[in-house]
Amino acid sequence: MILDAAAVKATVVLAEVQVKPDDSKAPGINALKDLVNGLAAYAVIAAVAAVLLGGIAWALGERMGLERASMVGKSGVIAGFGLAFLVGAAAAFVNFFLATGATATAPDPNPAGQRQPAVELTVAVDPGVVHDPSSTLF
Repeated sequence: MILDAAAVKATVVLAEVQVKPDDSKAPGINALKDLVNGLAAYAVIAAVAAVLLGGIAWALGERMGLERASMVGKSGVIAGFGLAFLVGAAAAFVNFFLATGATATAPDPNPAGQRQPAVELTVAVDPGVVHDPSSTLF
């Protein structure tokens, strides 16, 4: 005779949490937006400076035969372009991931409506048993 095993499990039911950004609910949001836009402006100016200074170092390094200065200049130009790309694409990336995350749902804990197994097998490892490496099969 197989009996259903009754196991006491603590189940914590939380209220469904939803996150929907709403500008009207955040005090001081306009000041924060102005701050972020100001930081973006500084970052764009820094990107232009990096491209200009890197280009100068690259050109002078090539012209004078200074390989190290040329490499640093190339890195500066690439870093400036990368910074400008990130500043321009930051809002698009954040909005993309926000929209993607908003579509995520929690998985159903019991998708097929299956009941719990009647018998659960638990394997205990005896810590007193040690494998002897000298006893091999070959």
